[in-house]
Amino acid sequence: MDRREKTTCLRMIPLLTAGLILAGAIIPSSPQRPAPYPLEKTVQDLVRPDAAFKDWKPTGVDERLYADLSEPIVRQAVAWQDGTGRIIDPFVHTETPTAMPRFVGALAGLILRGRCLDLADNCRRALTAAAEDLAASDRKPVAGAEFYTKELMLGYLALKDGTDAATVARWKRLLGGFDPAKNYGVVLGKLPASDLQNYTTFGLAGEMFKTSQGIADNRAFIEEHLATQLPRFTAFGMYRDPANPMLYDAVPRMNLSLFDFFGYVGPRRGDLDELLRRGALTMLLTMSPSGEAPYGGRSNQQNFAEAMAAIIFEFEAARYKKEGDLVLAGVFKRAARLSTLSVRRWLDLRPVRFIKNEFPPESQHGRQKSYGYYGAYSLLIASQFGFAGLVADPSIEERPLPVERGSYAFALDDDFHKVFATCAGYHLEIDTRADLHYDATGLGRIQKAGVPTETALSTPIAAKPEFLVSSPEAPRNVAIGPGWEEGGRAHWLSDCSSEIGGVEFKSLEQGPQGVKFEVIYKGLPGCDRLVETYTLGKTGLTVIYEAVGPVDAILVQVPIIMTDGSRSSTIKAGKNSIQVSYRGHVYEVECLKPSQAAASFEAFTAPNRNGLYKVAVFKSSGKSMTCRFSLETAGVSGD
Repeated sequence: MDRREKTTCLRMIPLLTAGLILAGAIIPSSPQRPAPYPLEKTVQDLVRPDAAFKDWKPTGVDERLYADLSEPIVRQAVAWQDGTGRIIDPFVHTETPTAMPRFVGALAGLILRGRCLDLADNCRRALTAAAEDLAASDRKPVAGAEFYTKELMLGYLALKDGTDAATVARWKRLLGGFDPAKNYGVVLGKLPASDLQNYTTFGLAGEMFKTSQGIADNRAFIEEHLATQLPRFTAFGMYRDPANPMLYDAVPRMNLSLFDFFGYVGPRRGDLDELLRRGALTMLLTMSPSGEAPYGGRSNQQNFAEAMAAIIFEFEAARYKKEGDLVLAGVFKRAARLSTLSVRRWLDLRPVRFIKNEFPPESQHGRQKSYGYYGAYSLLIASQFGFAGLVADPSIEERPLPVERGSYAFALDDDFHKVFATCAGYHLEIDTRADLHYDATGLGRIQKAGVPTETALSTPIAAKPEFLVSSPEAPRNVAIGPGWEEGGRAHWLSDCSSEIGGVEFKSLEQGPQGVKFEVIYKGLPGCDRLVETYTLGKTGLTVIYEAVGPVDAILVQVPIIMTDGSRSSTIKAGKNSIQVSYRGHVYEVECLKPSQAAASFEAFTAPNRNGLYKVAVFKSSGKSMTCRFSLETAGVSGD
């Protein structure tokens, strides 16, 4: 942190402390603990003690990284601002929801760091226009009014000391003078409590920010709406948004972490802290060694996922340090930095890419069909990095992550239907009952530390995706995994979801040399039972696929990357193996048993958010097949 940044952060301390004192007028009640946390022992085994663990290196970055990655996003967005302060999306050529307040939040985060001071007037214009929209939203509704408040409050915090008194008074009147129950859309009185989802957590964070700064005191609204949110959490500390997407588990936890940071100490503080603790620990175990957030459901593979993770991890790091737990504080500090570094390759491109691919931004490849516009969602990345810098404690030293320390495999509950496994730098994610609007059932991720995340697969391929792609859609859903022929008809696990009769996860071995587990599917079409036995270790992944029932032949499909939109792979196919060279690394897939299984390629290509893939298929008569998957740096063989 340079001298100017340090001075700015010191200036903020009394402002935030004042918020804690104000909110402290609420007397907390005794916390009520939910069911035991299922991963408690796993976490303890992986992070304590770490004194003897030496095989890792600190990232070598600090909190300046957030501003370094944010500033190019904000400076390119200045060209999109019209004379009234509004942000016009460069590709759909109109103002899109939340773009203007996110411009305010993104720029404010930089101004608080002593950056982009030449753009303060741009921030003022956007703040005034967005605050007027928000204040009038009871009469003229705006899409996502809840999303505005915390962004505009960050703008207020950054600009108020250098702005004339009349303008500051106007901002305070606009931001503090409206009734959130009337101006927000996803609130009690307009919807039943069961329908209050992630939008409500944005409103809570914004209202708590206002309370901390003395702008408004809507604590009755806060308590009433917080009560509707806590039942949405699982025993894993994960938030159930509609359809339970992985990204929108994290979004509410980000907002509620900020809500806590802004000074909430009300009667539900104990419950909230415990749920946030669990969710962040679960998130640690689901992130890949590359720092990438898990896939699953809407908006996955967007770069704001890792920026959002940085907020959560920085908040937890600071909280553990205050509690005197320097080990977990350091683990979360490192998680925040690795998450941020994981998206740097796309944010360093010009123009910045807001999704994990290198297709030209004007193609909008990977964007949600009904939202997720480039302007708003690139600015969201920058805004979130600003909040990450706000909550960060720069004095915390990094400690190694669970994915760097040991081996583990676990399954989430039926709400999120995922299996995760990590060993020796490899990381797997399996979706056992996919949302076919976005994903496919089966092994959807094989990653290895240091290897570009999309090389094997980072997210599955949906046949009818609810996001845009710039090439023809695949005719079926595709993940790494089995199919079977029955009576002349081919079935694919990747196409199954609600019709699956049941899924069972069995952990067989977990040790420093490897992990072994089974995933058992029951009641599949044309197959009574399917058993997948995974063995993960230093040499890669081996999977045995066994089908039970009236099956005539076994199939295994494997997506093979062709291009990420900019760089292309080289593919070599043998009789029962495939080798892919991509961005200086090699991905190998081999059918080990039966020896007569032959590899072929489907005639179609298959796009996901990351790129364009060919689909290889191994086929053999019988009911069992064994395949091996490995990732290596080019010219380096496994040990």
